[in-house]
Amino acid sequence: MLNRIQDFRPDLIGLNTVSPLIYDTVECVNLIRASFPGPIVAGGHHATALPELTLLKIAGLDGVVEGEGEGPMVELAGGKNPGSIPGLWWKGEKGEILQTDPSLNLDLDHLPLPALDLLDMAFYTRPERYAIRGHYLSTLSLLTSRGCIRKCDFCTESMTYGAAVRFHTPEYVLDWIGKALAEYPVQGIYFHDNDFLIDETRARAICEGILSKGLHKRIKWSIQTRVDRVHEDILKLLKKAGCIAIEMGIESGLQRQLDSVHKDTTVELNERAIHLCRRERISVQVYMMTGFEGETISDLEQNLQWVKRVNPNTFYWFPLQIHPGTALYRKKGEQFFENHDWTERDISGYYERDALSYILPSERRAWMKRNYGPFHKWRRRRNFVKVNPPGKVLSFLRQELRQFMHKLSARTDGTLETSEKS
Repeated sequence: MLNRIQDFRPDLIGLNTVSPLIYDTVECVNLIRASFPGPIVAGGHHATALPELTLLKIAGLDGVVEGEGEGPMVELAGGKNPGSIPGLWWKGEKGEILQTDPSLNLDLDHLPLPALDLLDMAFYTRPERYAIRGHYLSTLSLLTSRGCIRKCDFCTESMTYGAAVRFHTPEYVLDWIGKALAEYPVQGIYFHDNDFLIDETRARAICEGILSKGLHKRIKWSIQTRVDRVHEDILKLLKKAGCIAIEMGIESGLQRQLDSVHKDTTVELNERAIHLCRRERISVQVYMMTGFEGETISDLEQNLQWVKRVNPNTFYWFPLQIHPGTALYRKKGEQFFENHDWTERDISGYYERDALSYILPSERRAWMKRNYGPFHKWRRRRNFVKVNPPGKVLSFLRQELRQFMHKLSARTDGTLETSEKS
């Protein structure tokens, strides 16, 4: 990082922040500030949740962007007075903090298409099996809308992007896809939108555009959506246009757990959506959480049995985390970030603790290793073989073998070098 800064000699440096890794931002700012005299600005979910505190806790920062960053960063780079830039918190010459409320960019199409040529696209478009879960493809991710109208207790999306949803038009999205296909060897598109189907008219227009341009013959793609958006007609159109996978935040197979975080859905709707996707032969990936308030081992067992019964293609369980800026943090966060240092030890300890459930950490680890782990691994491997053609499976195995041999060679060389030094 420091070598890149020295070579590029920037006038302005920006860092994205997420709460579980905020200690890394602290370290990076300290390293940069030792040799860089220009302005350093932080943005992202964490900085948006705690803008003033982030500015005070990380002494090397000059400013913090609250909310979306494109507008404030362009204005700051253009020399505008920091005290008049919407969404910017800035340290004044006398140590005072200047702040202007953020404003949302209502017309996303005014933004230019991302300058992907500035990235290492050979790396980002390498074939892998995680972007479109289980499908071994060279995949590009697109974010074609921003915001969420839901208010789940654990989520930070509407905090940064606003409580409304704003969209790129279908024409913009289709131009974006066409440009990506013309410039890179992309086989798949992953739509990173929180809820691709929230505006079904727009979703249908994108599908029809993909079909009319023949893009469905060149790419496969995947979306995220909510279970209450899923119905037979839209699934048929999605599949016809090349959609091969849908991801849904199920969170739990127990209604009381869904209600406890204000998920605003039902177990029955979850099951129906999964069933409809499987019936239309669209892969369905579900995300679930553990660590709900009052959770017991019996709850874990019931959720695993639910997964086995409803039979999604793949599933992942993640611990329920309490991020600043969320309703859950206001209820259960105990002002942790306000009252503790942002060191790796403190931050990692906060996110590793099981703050809400009744399960001991050792008990949870043992249960997950004995029950969740083997079944998850078996299901993931079975799905990989099922959804990929034999040629893709062989390509993946060859790549894995090459990587294994490379690591083995590196370990062997390291051992020999150590022996020679000894």
